[in-house]
Amino acid sequence: MAEQMTLCIWETEVVPAGENRAVVTARKPLHRISVEQAARMLGCSKDSVWRTYRAGLITGWKPGARSNRKDGRASNASLVLDAGSVLQYKESVTSRGVY
Repeated sequence: MAEQMTLCIWETEVVPAGENRAVVTARKPLHRISVEQAARMLGCSKDSVWRTYRAGLITGWKPGARSNRKDGRASNASLVLDAGSVLQYKESVTSRGVY
């Protein structure tokens, strides 16, 4: 059976430790990331992340969103993205030479 690789994003802390040195401490793995974090990771705008999400290329959800608003408009809850799907998308576009 082939090994399966798991991609993971870690919350980290970087502390300067002298000239041209730093200490990096891993805090915890992140499974959910914001649109802003995804934009930084992908090197694109938040609008591009939203377009990628709407195209179904990355997955996410709006926690606490009500499916039916009284005024008929879409939910205004913040979008939370699956970190794994963002990493997989980045890998796929990098391997095609898009970024």
